[in-house]
Formats: sequence, C-alpha cells, structure tokens
Amino acid sequence: MMANLIDLLKEQMRIESSVPGKLRPIVDAIPNKLVSTMLETIIYDSQKHAAICKALIDLEAGGIPTRLDVDMATANEMTQTIKQHIRVEAEMIQHLEEMLKTVRDDRIEAILKHMLGDEHRHHDTLSNMANLLDRDLLAFDEYLKLAQTYMFTGGWDLGK
Repeated sequence: MMANLIDLLKEQMRIESSVPGKLRPIVDAIPNKLVSTMLETIIYDSQKHAAICKALIDLEAGGIPTRLDVDMATANEMTQTIKQHIRVEAEMIQHLEEMLKTVRDDRIEAILKHMLGDEHRHHDTLSNMANLLDRDLLAFDEYLKLAQTYMFTGGWDLGK
C-alpha cells in the first residue's frame, strides 16, 4: 500500500528534526570555524525543512487557508517589502558572481557557488511570492473597480 502524503511528510519531518541533535555535538567540538559554520548551515536547513514539512502537513490537512487573509494595506506593505528584498537578493547574486571571478581556491569557489545557489533560490521564491501577491491584489483591485462601477455608480440595472 502506498503511503499518503501526510504520512510521508511526517516521516520527513521526523528525519529532519533529528539532524540538529546529531550534528550539534560535532559542531561544538570542531575548532575549525569554517567546518563548524558549514555544519551549522546544515542544522539550519534541517530545521527549516522540518518547519516546511509541518506547514505542508497543516495545509494538506486543511489547517492553513489557501489564500492570504490580510487587509489591503498589509498586503501592499508585504508586496513592497518582498520586492525590495528581491532587489537585495539580486545585488547579492551579482556580488557573489563578481567574487567568483576572483577566486583561485577550489574550496572557496565551491562554498561561494553554494551560497550563490541559495541566493538564486531565495530570489526565485521571493519573485514567485511577489507574483502571487500581485495577482491577488490585482484581482482585489479589479473587484473594487467592478464594485465601484456597477454598485456605486448605478451601473447594474437589474430591472432591465
């Protein structure tokens, strides 16, 4: 029998949640700051992945609304903040690409490429979020225009 998505997500969340406890003693014992920092990023990623699994479980179980339920001012502020951070991410991408042109050490290059990949994923995620927010705001704006046109200016004449 094939497991359902919620069961698979719970198992993934359990695995991800076990990583920090296993890696923390190693991170604390390693005197090499670069190695301990790289392991620390794996701990953060596992915590992030566990949180994502939990949110997906809640979404799949119907515990999270599928639409963002905020007022127009909050949605506009969120959109502007996200768009501002998209510009920051683009700047970080450009900066990392410039650094990569100067690197002569393969180890440093590998780490900078990893960071660049993270920044590209952040940029893509934020861009997708901004597009979704823009679409929802546009839909709401269109609704308001229709309401103003037809409800408040007498555009709907149901007697005809």
